[in-house]
Amino acid sequence: MPECVRCGTALEARSSGIADRLGLTSYEGYECRDCGTLLCGGCYRKRTIELAGGSHDRCPTCDGLLLSR
Repeated sequence: MPECVRCGTALEARSSGIADRLGLTSYEGYECRDCGTLLCGGCYRKRTIELAGGSHDRCPTCDGLLLSR
C-alpha cells in the first residue's frame, strides 16, 4: 500500500465507479508526475498553509507538479 512521504500514513483506496468495477484501484492523496512522491490530503493541506503564497503544488522532493490521484 502506498505511503505519504511526509508523515508515513498509508494512503487509503477509494472506490470510483467503473474503475473500481474493473479492478483499477485509485488512492487518496497527491502524486508527483515526475518522481512519484506521494502526499496524503492532510499533508498537502498543511503545505498549502505553510507555503501560503508559495508553490504548495510542487513536489517536496524534485519540485515537480503534484496532481490529485
